Amino acid sequence: MTRTTGASTMAKVMHGWSDAARLIADDTTLNLPLSTLEHNRDAVVLMAPVTGHADPSIVYVNGAFENLTGYSRTRALGASPRILIGDRGQFGWVGRLRRKMQSQQAFRERCMLRCANEDALAVLIEAHPIADTAGDIAYWLVKMHDLASVAAQHATHHLSQAMYRTTHDELTGLINRPEFEHRLETALQRIAIDSREHVLCYLDLDQFKVINDTCGHAAGDELLRQLGQILPDCVRECDTIARLSGDEFGVLFDGATMPQARLLANRLRDSIEKFRFPWLNKVFSIGVSIGLVSVTDASESVAQLLSAADTACFAAKDLGRNRIYVHHHEDGEIARRHGEMEWVTQIQAALDQQRLRLHLQSIKALSSAATGNHYEVLLRMQAEDGSLIPPESFLPAAESYHLSTRLDTWVVGSVFDYLAENEIHGDDGNLCCVNLSGHSITDAGFLQNVVEKLRRAPAASGAICFEITETAVIANLGLATHFIRSLKEMGCRFALDDFGSGLSSFAYLKNLPVDFLKIDGMFVRNMTRDPIDLAFVRSINEIGHVMGKMTVAEFVEDEATLDALRDLGVDYAQGFHISRPAPLV
Repeated sequence: MTRTTGASTMAKVMHGWSDAARLIADDTTLNLPLSTLEHNRDAVVLMAPVTGHADPSIVYVNGAFENLTGYSRTRALGASPRILIGDRGQFGWVGRLRRKMQSQQAFRERCMLRCANEDALAVLIEAHPIADTAGDIAYWLVKMHDLASVAAQHATHHLSQAMYRTTHDELTGLINRPEFEHRLETALQRIAIDSREHVLCYLDLDQFKVINDTCGHAAGDELLRQLGQILPDCVRECDTIARLSGDEFGVLFDGATMPQARLLANRLRDSIEKFRFPWLNKVFSIGVSIGLVSVTDASESVAQLLSAADTACFAAKDLGRNRIYVHHHEDGEIARRHGEMEWVTQIQAALDQQRLRLHLQSIKALSSAATGNHYEVLLRMQAEDGSLIPPESFLPAAESYHLSTRLDTWVVGSVFDYLAENEIHGDDGNLCCVNLSGHSITDAGFLQNVVEKLRRAPAASGAICFEITETAVIANLGLATHFIRSLKEMGCRFALDDFGSGLSSFAYLKNLPVDFLKIDGMFVRNMTRDPIDLAFVRSINEIGHVMGKMTVAEFVEDEATLDALRDLGVDYAQGFHISRPAPLV
């Protein structure tokens, strides 16, 4: 079932409710998915903010609240939550809730309710504020999870608690990976009997890591739990949906053709795209990348099917995220992905077996303003036969499969060890340039790791210059700026690498605190033969200087290019004509 949101839809749903409830639906300053709340399996209550020492008032309840407590909407709307503790008020959680609301703190407790029929009921109550676009608290979202219903549900399904845990994911309540693989294996075996084909669907959430990093794992877990309630409504009763790991889900579309599976997968994608996750004073939206693969009598095994679906899912991410990609045999994109997965195995082995190597390439000072000895650190992988593998062979796979931050962590640690062993400091005029991936500059854990290293070796900070590509900065401007400012405060410097490759506006440079612009080599290489490339280099150099930044030209491969760069006033040059990379000893 596709969920619908929006003020007009909710106005129909809430026909006959209180004026306050209708105002919530029509309030354009809120991004509050009331349709999702209405269909939530848990009891959901919206309360107005606390004024003074008065109790909050209830302005909205969903149908699950009526079923759980026995109180109708007519009775609940406008009332104090004290109706839920009975006339004798022997359950004291309302006062604690009010104090949390007064201090604008989230509330989470196991509490007892007094239902309309006077029965006592054990629930888990979770409450947090919902802010409007101005940042002011507009409502409090209160959820009541019936603790007794979990055991009752298990009994209804004739499952012991131990059996349920072996087949279901504890957080979401969905089927877990082992059980999903078992059902996929059964479907494969059935094909030989009934010749019915199926489709395997692999889902990987987009932007989930942002929520985990900014709000913590508790928020990420709650988002996954809510999705575990919503996603089953998007598939058929005969289909199997599972949480495979982390933020990855799988669906087995039973007896479905690929066109049918695409429609069902698009229903899943659309539902996740419309889903809004309120947490404290923020509301988050996410997307999902989906890979589809046919399950036929030609399918080799469960492992092969999952690998193909995973590869198709990564292809969907590469093509822009929040989309569906269908696996086809002999697909060029899929073949590339399989090649990358082979590199992933080699990268992990090189990390485990300490077969990564660092080289240095000198950077030559050209202008009178350029001082000191600068060099760039370059990564190589040593193959098992002892030969060196260049970074362009394995770094794309590291980026695609989220290994680049592990590589960056190793490089930064090795560089710090080198600086410490050789007593190299920034005040000696040396500058060691280290490349970082886009994944690393958005990883809070990586930033903290670098900060801790700098605290242990503060003298080395002035000898470090981190290089970040222009495209990575543009894609993550806010996080990149925070990363740069945090480490510049500790004495590090920054270079914007491959500048000009994104052909972006210079405007964002005004507020980006980098020290160097590295002019992309595709302009430098042919600048003595191509007047357009020459104009690009001249423009980047002049604007960089106006903004107070030093300039570095890459891919300098002959003396004529070096002379032309001197004439333009470029500060530094780097390339094979100046020096070739040499092993760091």
